[in-house]
Amino acid sequence: MKRLALLLFLSLGIALMAFNTQQVFAGQVDILIKKLVEKGILTQSEANDLLKETEKESAKEKAEIKQTVQDVAKKEVESKKVELPKGLKGVSVGGTYFLEYYSKNFESGAAEEDLDSFKVERAYITLKKDFAPWFSSRVTADITYDSGGDDWKFRLKYAYGKFDFKQLWGSDLRLESEVGLIHTFSDDYDSALWPYRPQGKHFLDNHSIMSSADYGVNLHLSLGRMDEGFQKKISDKYAAKWGGIWLGAYNGSGYNHQETNDNKVAEAGIYVRPFNTIDLLKGLRLGFHALRGESDTLLTGGGPNQYPDWEINQFLASYEHEYFTIMGQYFTGKGQNRSSDENDRDGYNIAAFARMPFNKKLRLFARYDLFDKNDDRDNYDEKTTTFGASYDLLKGVMPWIALEDKEFESGLNKSDYKLYQLGLAINF
Repeated sequence: MKRLALLLFLSLGIALMAFNTQQVFAGQVDILIKKLVEKGILTQSEANDLLKETEKESAKEKAEIKQTVQDVAKKEVESKKVELPKGLKGVSVGGTYFLEYYSKNFESGAAEEDLDSFKVERAYITLKKDFAPWFSSRVTADITYDSGGDDWKFRLKYAYGKFDFKQLWGSDLRLESEVGLIHTFSDDYDSALWPYRPQGKHFLDNHSIMSSADYGVNLHLSLGRMDEGFQKKISDKYAAKWGGIWLGAYNGSGYNHQETNDNKVAEAGIYVRPFNTIDLLKGLRLGFHALRGESDTLLTGGGPNQYPDWEINQFLASYEHEYFTIMGQYFTGKGQNRSSDENDRDGYNIAAFARMPFNKKLRLFARYDLFDKNDDRDNYDEKTTTFGASYDLLKGVMPWIALEDKEFESGLNKSDYKLYQLGLAINF
């Protein structure tokens, strides 16, 4: 009788498995076993053993069903994948756009007319690929408006291979090198401190002393890394604990001009963080930047193959904090990268921004530039004062507003103006 009851029970279980869900089946089995115990067909011990076996089968079938669902989903996803060409695998795409509305108002009596316009100040498209932990590549296209040709112009801003040897010696010593159309020291160093390139060019680039990129090779050695807290809260750029050295050799003509002579310019930069163990002073960084070579334009009044001397001596100082950054630089030198003269020049720049304590995304910034194009003559100074505010709306999205006040001394034969700017910087 007992065997007959067990056979009936098992048959009923198989039928329930075929027509019901796992949860329903488990509940019905519990009821059946309880009834069989009540009628004395099964002992309580036999019932407990049977429940354990049932639970094992239930768990096994649940796992099988789950795996089946996962396999079907995986096949469905794989069937919809688009297979990239081998050369595009691992390539990342980025972009940088400076969008702006500006109003340029000249002083009364100026020959120039006031201007009001929407414009795209910069549009960069960047492709990067890591070939190995120690080698990567980057190409950046610069799409800009050519006012002389009255059309849009496509040109390369960066195109280089980058060697990164930090894996060879660990985190205490980092050696990097770019080959091709590459960064120059001053612009790269300034960009790591000053987030307002959308408002205006950095000091040397703004005064046509040196281009922000050039054809050549560079080498950047940095000693140690600041702690993770510093890199996260303040900056992870040029965050060497003790300092670093930058060496470079370039054509000298800049990324947007073809070289006209066979001279190569040599560049060196050195920076130190002298008080990196003192919390209050670890954000202080001091540096020096030098360049020697010849300009890429023939010297006015010189011989058929005579090019002006080109020299840069630049002293750098900065202090970074979680809530503010202040930076300054003093420049003295001779000529420019594409100057037809070799006049002595000098100037300085002071800039700062501060985050608001009640909202760290809101920042106020200010900058003052003074540049003398010819130290040997009076009235050749150019003064620029800038005030503004920005808001970190999203990661990589920064709306900003600024007022730039420009004054030229009489020897430059240019008109003073005020520039009102409203912009949106996008970077991804």
